[in-house]
This record gives sequence, C-alpha cells and structure tokens, in this order.
Amino acid sequence: MTTTLFLLLFFNVRGIVSDPSGRPVEGANVACGPETNTTDSHGTFDLPRACEATVTKPGFAEKRVTLAESRDNLVKLELAAASDRVVVTATRAPLAVEDSGVATDIFTAKDFEPARGEFVQNLLRDVPGLNVVQTGRNGGLTSVFVRGGESDSALVLLDGIPVTEPGGGLDFAHLTSPGLDRTEVIRGPESVLFGAEASSAVIQMFTERGDPEATRPHGTLAYERGSFSTDHWTGGLNGGFANRLDYAFTSDQFRTTGEFPNDAFRITSGTANVGFRFSEATQLRAVYRTFDSYTGAPGQVAYGLTNFDANERARDAAVSLRLDDRRGKRFSQRVLFGYHRYRDTFYDVNSEFYDVSAFVKTDGIKTYFAGLAPAGAPGSVPGDGFVFASSGFTFTDRVSTGYQGTLSQGKGALVFGYDYERQAGVISGTDVARDNNGVYVHEQYALTSRIFVTGGARLEHSSTFGNKFTPRGAVTFRLLWETNFRLSLARGIKEPALIENFARESFFVGNPALKPEKTDTFEAGLFRDWFGKRVRTEVSYFRDRFTDRIEFDFSQNPATWENIDRSWARGVELSGSAKVWRFVNVRANYTKLYTRNVTNLTDPELVRRPRNSGSVALELTPRRWSFMGGARFVGERQEDDFVFFAINRNQGYEDVFMNGSFRVTRHLELHVRMDNLLDEQYQEVLGYTALGRNATGGVKLTW
Repeated sequence: MTTTLFLLLFFNVRGIVSDPSGRPVEGANVACGPETNTTDSHGTFDLPRACEATVTKPGFAEKRVTLAESRDNLVKLELAAASDRVVVTATRAPLAVEDSGVATDIFTAKDFEPARGEFVQNLLRDVPGLNVVQTGRNGGLTSVFVRGGESDSALVLLDGIPVTEPGGGLDFAHLTSPGLDRTEVIRGPESVLFGAEASSAVIQMFTERGDPEATRPHGTLAYERGSFSTDHWTGGLNGGFANRLDYAFTSDQFRTTGEFPNDAFRITSGTANVGFRFSEATQLRAVYRTFDSYTGAPGQVAYGLTNFDANERARDAAVSLRLDDRRGKRFSQRVLFGYHRYRDTFYDVNSEFYDVSAFVKTDGIKTYFAGLAPAGAPGSVPGDGFVFASSGFTFTDRVSTGYQGTLSQGKGALVFGYDYERQAGVISGTDVARDNNGVYVHEQYALTSRIFVTGGARLEHSSTFGNKFTPRGAVTFRLLWETNFRLSLARGIKEPALIENFARESFFVGNPALKPEKTDTFEAGLFRDWFGKRVRTEVSYFRDRFTDRIEFDFSQNPATWENIDRSWARGVELSGSAKVWRFVNVRANYTKLYTRNVTNLTDPELVRRPRNSGSVALELTPRRWSFMGGARFVGERQEDDFVFFAINRNQGYEDVFMNGSFRVTRHLELHVRMDNLLDEQYQEVLGYTALGRNATGGVKLTW
C-alpha cells in the first residue's frame, strides 16, 4: 500500500515499451534528462515528470519520444538495422538468438552494401549447412539445399509473404540485394509456424524502411562496371513525414553479356515499403517488390554443347498489406494480406547436334569428368550430343491471409494464429487451384533464469492432401561462462508442386493423392561467447529423416509421381567469428554432411550435397575504408549425368574472393569486388561452367 501511494504521488509519467510485435520489452533503459528507469517484465516504466526521453535496448534501434504526464505512454521499438542478436522468424516474435532454440544466421544492412555483391545468394554461400548450386553463370538456375533436404524444401519469405512457387520451388538467381535491409536464415523445419513448405529451412528477407521522424528525404545512387560487359545501377529514396508516414523506394538493374555465346542476363527490380502510424499502438504497412528478367541459356558448354537460341523471360510481383495493433501491455495482434505472382516463359526453337566425347577417370565406383576428347578418341566415352528444342510456360499465383495474436506473460509469450492460402496456376493448359488452412499455437517461456523452452504445434488442412499435424519443441540451457546448449525436435512437411498434383499430358499425369514429403529432425547445439564477447563459436549436430519423398515413376503408363523414396542426412556445422583487434574481424564455418538414399542403391548419396564445405574470411573496417578477403570451398559430391551417362561425381572447387570500399567524402564512396581470383575452371552442376575470374568497380553517392 505504501509503495503504491508513493508511485501515485511522485511518478506522474508511466508507459510501456514494446517490440515490433507488441510484446513488452524487459530491461529497456528510459532516459529522461538526469533521471533513468529500466522497464520491468511487463515493459513498464515510471518517471517523475514529462520530458523528451531516449529509449535504448541492445538489439533495438534507439527511440526518441515525447512523454506526457499520463499513464498510457506507449513506446514501440524497432529492430536495429545492425542487430544480429535478435531473431524474428524463429518464433514470429523478436527473441534473443541464444534463446530461440534454433540454428540462426542473420545478415544486416552492412551485408547488402554494393561491395558485397548484387545477389542474396552471395550471402547464403557463407551459411553453414546450406549448399548453393548455380547452373552456370549469372542468371543460371540457382538452387539451395539445406542440411541434405531437397532444393524445394526451404521456404522463402518477403516481409512475411511467401515468394516461392506453390510446392516450394524458387530460382535464387532472381533475388537481388538492393532494397533489402535484413535477412534471417533458420536452419531446420519450421512448418509449425509457416506451414507446408518449410520442411528444411526458412529464409526471410526484410525490406528497407524509412524513418517517420526524418525531416528531409535521404537518397542513394550507385553504379558499377565490370568484366564481361557487366554493369549495375541502383537508386533509392527514403524518409518520413509528420512523424506518421515513412517510405523507402529502391530500383536497380543488373546486366551482363556473359562469358559465352547466348550467355546474356538482365534483371530489373524495384521495391517499395510504405508505413503509416495511426498511433504508437496501431500501424499499417504496405510492401511491393517486383522484377523482370531475361536470361540466355547456352546450356552445358563444358561438355561442348552450346544452345545458341534458348532463353528465359521471367516476371515476378509480390505485395503485402499488414496491420499491427496493440491492446494494452500484454496483447498485440497482426492481420496480414499477401499476393504473389510468377510468370516464366522458356523459348528454344532450334535443335542442335554435336559429336562429343569425354575422358573420364575412375576411383572404385566413382567416375569423374576429366575433360573433352576428340570425337571417338581411344579411351574416351561417347556422349549424346543432341540438344532438343523445347519451350514451356509457367504461371503461378498465391493469395495469402493471416491473423496472429501475441499474448505476453511475465516470462515469455504465447503466439497463436490462423493462415489461409489459395495456390493457383496453369498446368497442362488448364487453370488449377488448391486451398490450405492452418492454425497454430507456439509458446516461448523461461522456466528459470537459465532454462528457456519454446514449442508449439500446427494443424494444416489442404484440399489435396487433407490434414497434417506438425509439432516442434526446443529447450535451451544457459550454462556457465556465457555458454548456451540447446536440444530440439521438429517435424516439417513439404506439399507437392502443382504439376505433381494436376498435370494432364499424354505421357504423364499428376497424382492428386500425393502426400506431403515429411522431415523429422533432431538437433543439438552449443553456443558460446568468449573473452568478453569478442569471440563467438557455435557447433550444431543434426539428424534428418526424410520420408514420403516424391519421385517420378516411369513404371506406370502414363507415368506419374509417387511417394516412394526415403532418405536421411546427418551432419555437424561449425561456425565462429572473432574480433581480433579494433577493426579486424575473422569468421569461418565448416559443414560435414552425410546423406543416404535408402531406396536407391545405385545412387547411395543424395546428389549435389557435398560431404565437406565451408568458408573463411578476413575483414578490416577502419573508419574510412573496408576490406574483405576470403575463400569458399565445396567438396566433391554425387551428381547425375545425362550426356555421357558414365559420370557420377562432380569434383570439388575453391572460390577465392575479395572486396573493398573507400569513403572519399561523407557522401561519396568507391568500391571494388573480385571473384574467382584463381580463375578456377569448375562446375557447380556437371557441364555448366562457372564464371571465370571477374572484377567489378563502382561508385556510390548518398545524401
């Protein structure tokens, strides 16, 4: 009673600090002149008088706010652009990485600077457990395999909206970096929160936002020129108005003639992010992103096969509208609407024939490509050099809506919600569609100051595969000496592609009775900070079991897809970073991966999953300039060969790179980037030569 009376008499200003999802933020510092106060577990603070206050919390952007003499001051913090210690995607609410119970990698604004490269795939190549595979050079079909999963088992989101095709397919060659502010990579199944396409990972991209408190617009212009007639321009504008409206617009174009005939690539993209703040408790945000691309497709030039006329044209658009609303200090809610459309046309009119042969080398049951040979040369293997003309059209779209509620507690938060999707497309000349409905609940809770649990479940109903239940649970132990140990179990599912359900051709048909592919995962991880958080290390062990894998069955007439395959993957991921000196940083990662195709004894290992892979980099960041140099290595891996029909292994390779920048003035910066410095001739996919040594230099203006 005495304490309550004291607060009523001497503290006239009271408020609540929350994160972007509306969850109270504990431990935020509210500074009001000489007086300071720290928020409690309910996000509440008290101050003796009204003032212009500054609110800070590690992992969040600093917030300046005017506090009135009342009890309903609401302060909403945003994630700091440079924060790599808070993750949103893992639990659909901001949470410290070490408490999330998942293996997480976060890329922040500095990673999307022009010196680092034009494409998101450049960053993903440095994530342990991920294998990025590109069929050739710029613009070539690019896939990502996560922890032994299939290339279509990782869900990609843009500000909460799926941008993968229905069933999980995505060409990562089309994901450009301009306009992005943050990317989170969650390794492991996340179907409990994101449904029937997140069976091996979730990759979420967040677009750049403006500042509603900005008094004038800020802009950027950048241009670079490089090898193989490559150039890239970028323009951006961001700002705010009247402390309520914020905006950020970005446009860019990348183009190159390529290294070989018919190797040109051009992609033009644009991003818009506009938000309106009705109040500190209620905000509306709209996001739009689009691209249009042209890609020449010369084919397997390393095998001596060149397609001179094949090309692909793609166009993509994604839009989302989100309303965030907070009711009181414990409850927040979100309504999200999204639409994604993808068009892809492949043209190939003329067939070509080449008389090709290859030398091979063998090591037991392993056979490697050793180089082209004169046609019919002794000791060589003849190939099928007929390049068939083929054309095709892909059209898919996806409408999604969802509701999410977050109920905050003193020691955690309960997240629950409902998602609806309508997935549609044109298959075999016919309009087809299917519907998905999902309800989920997920709890994050601190049992003690050293034991943190997260877990939940989802019930997914599809108009094609019926009902599926996907649970997930994790526990994190905060041990001594800045050490965290986590254990988790999860189930993920991946629904069939539209063509696998609905195709109606003369020689193959879809199978409407297909079940979703299923992934069951166990993971253990150890995370530790050393020497006052100057060194950070992490080790993760995982074991995945893949069942009901969908494969094309030629034994039937007409052929179709069936759930006939089973496989497994297990491995260890090691990663670490160290601040060696004031502006000297070192980072490295390594993955050891074992895979087994249980139902295919002729190909015991899963294709394009290397046994060994990793990267290392040295970064120097003094005040006016930066330098990064490093190397990525990928070991040999199982591969398919449909030209010589004798090769089953692809040799490993190393890619040495460097980049740097120099800030001439406050508004002018120069940068340079070089890739494949050793000019190594390698193939990420058999027959498709990777880009040779290349260099790019450019300039960036800001105001």
